[in-house]
Amino acid sequence: MTLTNEFIQQKLQEKFSDLVFGFEQPYGMLTFETAKDNNLKVMNFLKEESSLGFTFLNDLTAVHYPTRVGEELAVVYMLQNIYAACRIRMKVYTSIEKPDVFTATGLFETANWLERD
Repeated sequence: MTLTNEFIQQKLQEKFSDLVFGFEQPYGMLTFETAKDNNLKVMNFLKEESSLGFTFLNDLTAVHYPTRVGEELAVVYMLQNIYAACRIRMKVYTSIEKPDVFTATGLFETANWLERD
């Protein structure tokens, strides 16, 4: 089965309803948002759901948006299904005053290195 953006979005919306939102496809890559408190739940689903299989955290970065009051920082996770050669991007936003986001090291060992930067 080919892993399409539409299929991935459908699976996410079936599981999480309106807890996942802001779906876009810049340069063909499915990108979406969730609240920072849901980051591990969503990533665990993407990893463990057999029809999705996003078992590799390809990259993790942060972006500063100074004009987004209360959401000045975005943590951006790039997840990959190696076998299907498919990557997706998940974003969570947080305030600069309290930039706490749950660590992904329990799900992906690569997060241990990436979260330090």
